[in-house]
Amino acid sequence: MSDRTLYLFDGINKSSVKAIIEQIMKVNQFDDDKDKKEKDFKRVPIDLIINSNGGSVYDGLALINVIDNSKTPVHTYVYGLAASMSLLIAVSGHKRHAGRLSTFMYHSVSTHIDGHLEHLKNRVDETQRLQNIYDQYILSKTTLSIEELLRVQENQRNWYMSPDEALSVGIIDEIV
Repeated sequence: MSDRTLYLFDGINKSSVKAIIEQIMKVNQFDDDKDKKEKDFKRVPIDLIINSNGGSVYDGLALINVIDNSKTPVHTYVYGLAASMSLLIAVSGHKRHAGRLSTFMYHSVSTHIDGHLEHLKNRVDETQRLQNIYDQYILSKTTLSIEELLRVQENQRNWYMSPDEALSVGIIDEIV
């Protein structure tokens, strides 16, 4: 199967992750079949090229679940921007790379909240739940500390990082 280079260049939503999820699953099925038939079969990694400003947390987490469960390694390459949810997708790669001119951005999870008081309370609780998932995942994959993340959240700012800084905190494994 030769179609092992996938692209995430749009905002993260159902349609932008659908094709990537489908292709990762197809490659895994192909590789599973080959693995059963060939004694010394070696899986060729899937390359996910990222240049995205982020988007839906739910849709991004769906893609991360698929990457995490992929027997075939998924290598992420940031060649532009990995911001917000696309940062977490970049971190989910089995091996993680970035070009020298790339940019990374972390900030707190945001959702659109409106409606009656009980609806607002419910959305705030759900947003906090998503923030906890996001932060625990990035902490599990990097050398970042919870204090660094909380400092960014408390100051309500975006934390932009160069590839060198991303490398130093374990967001990426290599600058290419």
